Amino acid sequence: MALTLKSQPIETPSLHRFEVCADGLGRYTIDVSLPRGYEQSDTAYPVVLTTDGNILFDIVQVQLHGGFAQQQTALPPSILVGVGYPADEGSASWYGRRNFDFHGPWDMSNPLGQTIQQIFGMLKGADGKPELEIRAGGYTRFMAFLRDELLPALAQRFRIAADGRHTLIGDSSGGHFALRALYDPTSPFRRYVCVSPSFGTADGAIQEAEAAYAAHHTDLDADVFVCCGKVEVDQSPMMAMCRFGSGVTWLAEQFAIRQWPSARVHWEVMNNEDHATIAPRAISAGLRSVHRVRPGVHDEEIRQATEALMAARRAAQSAE
Repeated sequence: MALTLKSQPIETPSLHRFEVCADGLGRYTIDVSLPRGYEQSDTAYPVVLTTDGNILFDIVQVQLHGGFAQQQTALPPSILVGVGYPADEGSASWYGRRNFDFHGPWDMSNPLGQTIQQIFGMLKGADGKPELEIRAGGYTRFMAFLRDELLPALAQRFRIAADGRHTLIGDSSGGHFALRALYDPTSPFRRYVCVSPSFGTADGAIQEAEAAYAAHHTDLDADVFVCCGKVEVDQSPMMAMCRFGSGVTWLAEQFAIRQWPSARVHWEVMNNEDHATIAPRAISAGLRSVHRVRPGVHDEEIRQATEALMAARRAAQSAE
């Protein structure tokens, strides 16, 4: 008997997409995923915000709100926000804009910067956009956009906890941005998942930010997960110039030196992962780490979170 396939509409009331334009930066595609039960509650939720929403939003969404996560998770309910770049701008624009957004001042004259410019040249040639340019220096403006424009605008549309311990996720140059934000007193985030942070781009910027913060503060209230893939460390000259492994170990060492009372860091060099494969595994481990529910590390917290989740489900079923 031949099987008949009947198309069914897929309703996704928990997913929203917006386009916004930030002065001095350009257009962004903003994706939002709401936690299960959002419409039936009046709860205000913390935000998990991922940079590079074009490539990371789906990965994070599965971890937070996917079908398996709804049945088997100890992660607390959160509103997921992906900040990406419009697909119609092309790959070269994406590559150039993220380089600007995620870095402070950097003349890109060192070998790594020159290599990035060569890659950008190939991308803009393929896109047929020879007029595009690549540069750095947008960190302050991009952070202000997230902090002063995007999050307040989203809070007017969705129930976002004003005092929530919001999470920032960044990968590669986005990981550089996340580490830089960690030492920014104006950052609205208190949890950081830094995947393969490019310690070699804008070389010295993160160390300078850390030193400036330490000169005026005696504590750092943050949960941090930082990792890279073992293959990234010695895979190629460019990977080595990015200094992914150096960023991981430097942060762990600095936390040990500073002994911030409220700071918690978990770091890891993941076996059998390279720059293209690490994100799913790292984001899964990172979210659980910064929310203190990673198996084998936070077993008591997992037990408490699981009991709270089951109690909430029983309460919801009783109310139906």
